[in-house]
Amino acid sequence: NGVSAKRLETTVRALAAFPTRHTLSGADGAERAATYLYERFSVISRESGGRLVVARETWTQPAGTRLPQPHEMTDIVATLPGTALPERVVVLSGHYDSRVTDVMNAVGRAPGANDDASGVAVVLELAQLIASGPRLRCTVVFTAVTGEEQGLYGSTHLAEKMAGEKRNIVAMLNNDIVGNSRGQDGARDAGHVRVFSADWNPTETAAETTARRAAGTPDESPARTLARAVADACRRYVPRFAVTLVNRNDRYGRGGDHSPFLQRGFAAVRLTEPNEDWRHQHQDLRTENGVVYGDLPEFVDYEYLARVARVNAAALTEIASAPPTPADAGLVGDLSPRTTLHWRVPAGAVACEVLWRGTTSADWEGLRAFPATVTTAVLPLSKDAYLFGIRAVGPTGARSLPAIPVAERP
Repeated sequence: NGVSAKRLETTVRALAAFPTRHTLSGADGAERAATYLYERFSVISRESGGRLVVARETWTQPAGTRLPQPHEMTDIVATLPGTALPERVVVLSGHYDSRVTDVMNAVGRAPGANDDASGVAVVLELAQLIASGPRLRCTVVFTAVTGEEQGLYGSTHLAEKMAGEKRNIVAMLNNDIVGNSRGQDGARDAGHVRVFSADWNPTETAAETTARRAAGTPDESPARTLARAVADACRRYVPRFAVTLVNRNDRYGRGGDHSPFLQRGFAAVRLTEPNEDWRHQHQDLRTENGVVYGDLPEFVDYEYLARVARVNAAALTEIASAPPTPADAGLVGDLSPRTTLHWRVPAGAVACEVLWRGTTSADWEGLRAFPATVTTAVLPLSKDAYLFGIRAVGPTGARSLPAIPVAERP
């Protein structure tokens, strides 16, 4: 409830006021924007009594796609250490670079209000609220990355660094283009946000892929499981708003900063508005036939952006407050019209919940709760017709990400 549409608007307008934040714009563009964001996060750190640890992650990116020569880049990374489970990490991300029609034009006016000052505003807003609030069990990393438009360079650098450090990233939420409620066709939808998720896990072995296909669980990937958890948190904590689950990693021909995390085996999803207006994305500022083109602050719906921020707040704080996912979850593959499930209750859980849905349903449809003393359940549901998940519930009511039971012989 502390999310402020006015504060979000202030951040979007401040970022859009830079002539450009293009990755290759140098001292007058991207570097100034990085300094501004570092200072914003530093103020939040001071207001939180130093709980938020802010860093400039600077490196020299080798020449590559849309990068004609090596270039120094900077991500801003703010870490809020967890209490009981600091080794478990939740990442919240937006990208601060911007562009115009020509992706190599580093001097043209590129306000980038919706793409992606809107996502960065969500990150800053939640950092401010969460860093000064009740301490969370897990560590949260708030980050504004660069180089997204040139090839996901900032998020790739961060994902590689965290993977190299063997960080246990349990969830990554990427907010990119989350501030507009009206589509190019004029249709307005201020009641939904799309969550994109992939059905694959690059770290899965060939044997695990074969087993998952044999069990008929192609949509039980880490990313899809996280996406359903975001939708569930939205239902319980954000009234009159909903998540639309999109079963693909991203939009056609487009990419986002969640992908480098996904490619390294972390559960990662992208949040994006339901009705995009391409006249206000990747466009030179101009007016043609009475139509204004360009990603300007006046085309952002700040009340809608606040609702998206609340979805992020609900999902992030729930995952970071919850016990770990139940371990050793299994499904007995017997010839029975009933389904027998078992699991191991994690430390800190006061209960576990069994979730189920039909095999053609995108989201969970039913739930049954069990006290922490129970580790087995027999449900009057056919294992042929339903898919199952098991999640832990903490003392505050926070739910973990569900474990997907592994089918086994009786």
